[in-house]
Amino acid sequence: MVDVEPKATILIVDDESSLRGLCEEVLSDAGYATHTVGDGPSALQLLNKTKDIDLVVSDLRMPGMSGLDLLKKIKEGSWDVDFLIMTGFSSIETAVESMRLGAADYLPKPFNISHLLLKVEKILQARRNRKDRKKLSNLVRILNLSQAMNTKLDMKSLVNEFLSQVQKNFAPDGIALFLEEKSSLLPKVTRGGLLRTNPRLNSWVKRLGERIFRQQLPELIMCKGEGIACSNSEGPPPEPLVSSVIVAPIAIRRKSVGSVVLLRGNDKPAYTREQLQLLNVFAVHTASAFENARLYAQMRDMNLEVIRSFAQAVEAKDVYTRGHSERVALYATHLGGRLGLSQEDMNRLYAAGILHDIGKIGIPESILNKPAKLTNEEFAVMQRHPELGRAILYQTTTFGDILPIIYHHHEHVDGTGYPMGLRGEEIPFLARMLSVVDAFEAMTSDRAYRKALLVEAVREILASGAGRQWQEDLVVLWLEEIDKPEFASLHRYNGASAIFGASLSDGQHG
Repeated sequence: MVDVEPKATILIVDDESSLRGLCEEVLSDAGYATHTVGDGPSALQLLNKTKDIDLVVSDLRMPGMSGLDLLKKIKEGSWDVDFLIMTGFSSIETAVESMRLGAADYLPKPFNISHLLLKVEKILQARRNRKDRKKLSNLVRILNLSQAMNTKLDMKSLVNEFLSQVQKNFAPDGIALFLEEKSSLLPKVTRGGLLRTNPRLNSWVKRLGERIFRQQLPELIMCKGEGIACSNSEGPPPEPLVSSVIVAPIAIRRKSVGSVVLLRGNDKPAYTREQLQLLNVFAVHTASAFENARLYAQMRDMNLEVIRSFAQAVEAKDVYTRGHSERVALYATHLGGRLGLSQEDMNRLYAAGILHDIGKIGIPESILNKPAKLTNEEFAVMQRHPELGRAILYQTTTFGDILPIIYHHHEHVDGTGYPMGLRGEEIPFLARMLSVVDAFEAMTSDRAYRKALLVEAVREILASGAGRQWQEDLVVLWLEEIDKPEFASLHRYNGASAIFGASLSDGQHG
């Protein structure tokens, strides 16, 4: 005999045993799984124990707790069940009141079997349709979360995006996010009025978050309504305004990295098991994004080590440019911050600043360290370093997005630069930025063929070249920045530090 899965599970609540039995027989024959109880409190106890009930069919008038009272308790709780009320005292008022309280329909007594089956099937079909729509809606929410999280690669942005998505989709009155750091679970973010001024509630939430972090099982805690018990080991929240709590582990591949706790107050509907499931899915996607961010940070750190080793290889050949690449990178990101560039562009600028002269590895030391002006032939060799730099880094896909900056950092906005003689906006914008700060750093540092120039002389050279060699508004911005007292703290100058530092800090020029 093949077991047939029931079409739905129905709870029948009536104090008349004969009617309970009749309804049970009819609905069972129609393919439904059934439970029966004789009063409202028993119905609430069964709902607490049995999680798969789809529909409650309840009599209106019962001793102790009426059908409407049972309906109210169910709507106050977390049960996702539909409700059909039966009454022998049919009236418009009863129907309106039951529907207002959330009943799907009502069935006047006496009724025939076909009428009962028709009402039940109508309610359950509407329930199936509603669940399908919710599944689609939840899928859209999950996709929106994934897309939003996938655009972020640093933990701070990921945390802010996750909290924004949680606020939008769950409307909590309190949020507590815990993340593991150095083998300890630490509160990362706590938000909401319920938590802000209640230390005891904060302690309770922390204990709850730690337990879920260890157990790796999501949990719904109901703290409002008759027949509802806070069965969690922490007991009920020490705050009567909390009606429900959902908490989920943030875990990936069976390893917890954190947990998230959401609280809802009495003035909002209690959280449901469906919302708990959605939060759990959100937490799983977030754990994956956090793991990607961690791996990205590791890769970035490794790349920075590679980048610095490249720069050191160049500086080993040219002692006069020691520290030049690091300072250019710092200058470039400083100017990028003034312009409000994105984090991605700031990362590109920094890497390009470190690597912009990598091509000098291929330039003979006799040219790099020549203590006199280069001949035309020697300068032609020196002009090859952007092309050599691009060729060296071309095979490394990680550096693909900074190759245009490195290749074009010696172009001039009037078209007289190299290697391609590009003009104006033909030159990548980040290369135009790098060109300004690269020239500034080179002129304010000692070189084999000259000592560092005084800042006033450098200022005049930059100003005279604005609009010809360098983009004019970038030069103006840069000259404004070097006048600021805090700018001096960024730098360590070879041989010229004392002179340049004084002129930056007090406005005097020697």
